[in-house]
Formats: sequence, C-alpha cells, structure tokens
Amino acid sequence: MDDLEVDILDIDAGSSAELDWNFIDADHDGSVSQLRATLEFDSSSRHSSETPDSHKPYHTKRPHKKSRAGCQQCKKRKVKCDEARPTCKACRLRKEKCVYPTTASSTALVACSKSNSTPTSAPTPASSSSSSSSSSSSSSVSSPQPYHESNAHSLVITEPLFLPYEMTDALDMKLLWFYTTTGYRFFSIQSGRSAIVDHVLQVEVVKHAFQSPFLMNCLMAESSLHLQNLNQPIPSQRAANYLSKAFKGYRDAIEAANPHDYPALIATSLLMIAVSSQMFRDPDGKPLYVIDWMQVWRGIGLIVDMVSPRVLQETGMAVLFYRPPVDLEKAATYIPNNLLFMVASIKPGDTDEEHQQTYYDMLKYLGSLYQEMREHGFNPILDLRIITFFTFIPKDFIPLAKEHRPRALVLLAYHLCFAKLTPDVWWMSGIADREIRQICEEVGDEWSHLLRVPHMVLKTNDKTEIAQLLINNRNWTPTEMDQYEKDRNPRLKTDLGLFDNDGEEISIYQGQWKRKSSIASITHQVTDLGELLDPFPRIPSPVTNAISNLS
Repeated sequence: MDDLEVDILDIDAGSSAELDWNFIDADHDGSVSQLRATLEFDSSSRHSSETPDSHKPYHTKRPHKKSRAGCQQCKKRKVKCDEARPTCKACRLRKEKCVYPTTASSTALVACSKSNSTPTSAPTPASSSSSSSSSSSSSSVSSPQPYHESNAHSLVITEPLFLPYEMTDALDMKLLWFYTTTGYRFFSIQSGRSAIVDHVLQVEVVKHAFQSPFLMNCLMAESSLHLQNLNQPIPSQRAANYLSKAFKGYRDAIEAANPHDYPALIATSLLMIAVSSQMFRDPDGKPLYVIDWMQVWRGIGLIVDMVSPRVLQETGMAVLFYRPPVDLEKAATYIPNNLLFMVASIKPGDTDEEHQQTYYDMLKYLGSLYQEMREHGFNPILDLRIITFFTFIPKDFIPLAKEHRPRALVLLAYHLCFAKLTPDVWWMSGIADREIRQICEEVGDEWSHLLRVPHMVLKTNDKTEIAQLLINNRNWTPTEMDQYEKDRNPRLKTDLGLFDNDGEEISIYQGQWKRKSSIASITHQVTDLGELLDPFPRIPSPVTNAISNLS
C-alpha cells in the first residue's frame, strides 16, 4: 500500500482545564505498568471569590501540545498519543495495531476545534496555510464534525509498517542498528574511506534484506555473533536461531535461483564468510574446520557465476569484491626455500606426484603474501590479500586438503600464520592458533621440521615478531602506517579492482565480462565469466626458475 500523507496541525493549548495522562514506565512485554494523571488548571479557571485555598502558591501550567490527530487506539483509551508514524509509542508498547484517521477527518476535527477556541496569538505559517486549504474545500465540507468511533470503519486507514516479518522486538532492531552503524565496517577495507562502499553496505544491503528474508536473517546472525564477540549479553538461543535460519534460507535461495533474490544472494555470499567463522570459536567445533571454510569462500565465486554481470553492476555490489592483482611470476621469487624444496622433492612414485603442479600454484599465491609484506610492510592491502587468500587457491587443492595430505596442510599452516596479522577483523580472530595446533597434531613428527615457523608463531601475538619469524630475519622492521596514512593510501584507489586469478583486470562492458585489454583491442573478444572469475584456476607454468636457483 502506498504511503498516505496526513496533514497534522499544531494546536495551541486552550484555557480550559485538561486531564493529561503521561506514561511512567512499561513492562518488557509491552503492558503499561503505571499511569499518572496530572490535573492542571490555567489562571483563567481560578474563581474570583476568595476560598481557603486561594492563598496557596500559584504554579503556571506546564507547556505541552494537545493530541488532536492521535491514533484510534489512544482515543479509545483516552490517553495522549505522540502521533509517531507508522506506529505510536503507546501502540508499540502494547503491541496493538496502530491506525490513524483519514486526512478529511483530521482536518475536520482541527477546523472544529479552532472555530470553538479564541486565538491568543498571531497565526503561524502552518496555520495560515491550513486555513486557506480549509476555505478552498468549504464547499465539500460544509459543517465539520469531530471524530466518532461509530463511523471508524469509514474514517480510519491502516498505514504500512516498514518492518520485515518476524522483526518484532527490541533485540531485532538493536541488531539491525548495530550492523548499519558498526558491523558493516568489517567487510571492506574501504569502509569509512569510500562513500560508495559505505552506501552499498549500509543502505543497499539493508534494502535488499527487507525484500529477502534470508539476507535479513544473515544480518541478524552476523550482528549477534559480533556482539557476543564483544561480550555483549545476546541470548545464545536467539543467536543459534538466527544462524539456523540464515544457513537454511541461503541454501534454499541458491536452489530456487530466483532472479529477484540475486542482489541478496550476492550480499549473503559475503556475509556468510563471517557467519560461518563461528565454528572456529566453538569448543566442540569440527577439527580442521579451515578446510570446510575454504568451501564457503568458494561460494562467492559460485554466486557471482550464477547472477548476470549486469546485476552485479546495477546493484553497485561489484565494489565489495575488489581485490589487489597478483603478479604470479614475481611472487614465485618470494617463496621460502624450505616450502619450495618440499614440493620440488616430490619423486616419481610419490602419492603427490600428479599433484605437484597444484602445489606449485598454491606456493605462488602464498608467495604474494611474502612479497606484499616485504615490499610494503603492514598496510590495508596486505590485510586484504590475507583475508581474500582463499579466493585465489587452485581448484584441485581442496580435495588434497580434505584428504589431509601433509604437504597441503603445511601450506595451510603458513597461511594461518599470516592470518594472525589481522586481529582487528573480528571474524578472523581465534582462527589461526587452533587450526595450527590441529595441523601439527595431524601431520606428525615426520613433517614437524617444516612446521617450525608455525610452532613459534603460536607462542606470540606480536605482529612484528610474527613477520620476522615468517621471513626468517630477526632484524627486519616492517613499515607500518598510522591511521591517517592508511586512510589516504593511494594504493587503495590504484591497486584495487576486479581482477581474475591470473592478475588480469576485468570489467563489465555492455552487460558482459571482459578483460580490459580485450576492450581496448579491435576484436573486443568477450571472455567467458567462468574463465574470468573461477576461484580455482590452474596456472600452467611451473616454478622452474625458482627451483633452479634452489639447486
């Protein structure tokens, strides 16, 4: 139903005595626990004759506004209505349906009241405009009458409630408020630095959540887990209920593949990363859950592949998936020698022989983290590379990790060491230490020499010390920016964009995915979306130069 605008006029208080009811308190269930009746008299109501009380001190009347256009429920209960829309405070506390009189009835009531009162001051601009409006419609409303409940069915309408289904209590509103003020900042390094990104996360995502319940449940789950992480009293049962509805709704929406839900699916794929991280903090969580978490990261690529590029562009949500490019050949030169030798030493007949190229590809992406830290120190781009690392991993690597192959687990342990450099992202906290310990227990003593660095990283939370252990240089001091430099880092504008896993920048051109190099070419050849944004590409060239240097 479209919104109906009702003109509400401010009426000055009359001189007659008035009984003013005020809310004192309200129980949690919405019932009013106490009311106070204050009977106040104006000076004009005092008798001219002397009475025993005539010598009592005189108190002026407390200034207030009369409720002339209150809702039907407040009129029926004869209490003052605050006229808040779409639901007044009294009806909200009592959980009643709040309905207001129509424009015609409200105007008639006001006109009748003003005709029976004596003006005491000059008319305000609002009253002047309303007077002209009343005179122009005098032919249709010849003798205005006050509102009566007997004809309520013809004078009252129900206004739309801008609340999603099941958002019925203060906790729901608190969680939504928390996301729009604080929670949204943890899903892009450009939050607080880019008005475009802030608008998408604060406004567009919430707008789609009101249309797609599964996204709203995901927002509720994310906020409840975030507040619990801040030691706020969020009922565990409510948080678990949000989680259950979020997972089920997300799964059902993917199966239904309704184009109406595509924008909400895009946003949910990102929020699910944070929601699903709760398993890391569960004392009874699944061992080596990081392997399953990689599958959740894979869901982002699957959703992007499902929706059309035009949807991603029109909703503006493409900015949420910006990431820095990767120079794979240069990154290969930063791979630690012990890890490079672990892969290069695979001999014929080894169970990992056919997967040697997959390990090389994984090493290149891991080398990009070392490259960023050595060249630029601690900075927002390094944080983004660490967080989005699982969007780059080769497709064939996940089955190897699921089989708990030692080489795959060792590489995961080194990435988890980098994960300890992002303590400010709440949903990344508590991940590294637990998973590193489980990896060390899983691979056994045979591979313990390759896990010497992860073992030492477990003993410290100092970022500089962790970096020194990773690059094996105790004298190295990383460059670290202050907050002012981070917010104005030019690389946040020049080094972020839509990049495929080979480091090629891509763009949405005429509703289709294209490499920017192909847009500039004469042929304008369109590359298939699956090839551009496949989260698990296969890199054809081995790291032959790095191996030769090792020998």
